[in-house]
Amino acid sequence: MKIRETKSLQDERLKEICITRNINFQSVKTLLESVRTKKLLKRNNYHQQKINDIIEKAIK
Repeated sequence: MKIRETKSLQDERLKEICITRNINFQSVKTLLESVRTKKLLKRNNYHQQKINDIIEKAIK
């Protein structure tokens, strides 16, 4: 139970930071997920591709 509570508190804190700095929360969340996946799977290209996809979406 404490893991879920901590995760929800971290998400709320991240949302607050994103709002104060005018950053898209969903993009940050996606980047964090790609880093986690990279660490778990040791796939460097996956992380770089996610970064590129988010940057391209933001530019369009």
